Amino acid sequence: MRVLLCLASAAGGIGTHVADLAASLAADGHDVHVATDPATRGRFDLPGEAPLTVATVRDLARGADVVHAHGFRAGLVAAVGTRRGSLLAPGGAPFVISLHNQVRGAGLSPRRLVGELAARRVIRRADLVTGASSDLVEDALALGARRAELAEVPSPRVPALLDADREGWRTAERAGFLAGHGLDPRRPVVLTLARVAPQKGLEALAGACDSSGTDAQWVLVGPGQEEISPFVPELGVHLAGAAHDVTPWLLAADVLVVPSEWEARALVVQEAMAAGTPVVATDVGGLPDLLHDVGVLVPPAPRSTFAGRIAGAVDEVLGDPLRSSRLARAARGRARTWDGLDASATRWALRYAALRT
Repeated sequence: MRVLLCLASAAGGIGTHVADLAASLAADGHDVHVATDPATRGRFDLPGEAPLTVATVRDLARGADVVHAHGFRAGLVAAVGTRRGSLLAPGGAPFVISLHNQVRGAGLSPRRLVGELAARRVIRRADLVTGASSDLVEDALALGARRAELAEVPSPRVPALLDADREGWRTAERAGFLAGHGLDPRRPVVLTLARVAPQKGLEALAGACDSSGTDAQWVLVGPGQEEISPFVPELGVHLAGAAHDVTPWLLAADVLVVPSEWEARALVVQEAMAAGTPVVATDVGGLPDLLHDVGVLVPPAPRSTFAGRIAGAVDEVLGDPLRSSRLARAARGRARTWDGLDASATRWALRYAALRT
């Protein structure tokens, strides 16, 4: 099949997913093209040269068997570029949009209402809408999707993390790794892996660090820390900067904390589960899909109380090694049941073929 993937500017998990999907589909013999901006193409080594414009999508869609947009911004361009019934696009390839983030907001502002109207038009235009988490599927149906289903996004790091000798690494290498980052190997490590952005709940993270009753070291790893002052007051979180390979951090950590206001099928949570690292996360978005019965989910709450709830959950995990170990083993077992990159690409090829019949 000839597949056109569409992606707006991306710097994180969506770009990684599209790159993995493109490579796996190509390895299976499909002719894959990606329309995106030059910076995103270079960042994720995506194939092709086409920019993401209506004209480009219209031209490439003429010879495509399917057009698959990732994210609402790319979906908006692709929906116009594949519109059927005009002289420019008389037939048109099947149009798929995958939602990786929320498209419905809260409140009644004019901007939100205009955005939701546009979302309805795009969603209703698609032959298939998929969501990276079950709440996104529900949103798509509420916006009028003709067909919507869950399409889980796998992390490429999971297989290697499942094979990692966690205890062996912690015995032989953890002390040196932590000392090299200015941390005390004798103290527990509470890890957050996130870019600096309001959605990531980093203000709550700082408050939880300040409220914790343990002797743990709270560490933030991720890009954007040079601009951290608006989001994280100086309350003791160790800023470790960005890391190209987060595997040592996941193996070194005693608990991963995800205090985000919303996440879909967070790659970092998948990776922590595969690494055998217990997870404390906000009970929002796709996180319950991943962590039900194998992690600790903290209901969202006002800022005045949420940080304390996160701190309490972390303190309980650190204070109960047997429970922590039980959760980690169960989470790792669940991770072993997930599709890998190749199986995920095969599922997508089957979806594409079904849309053509």
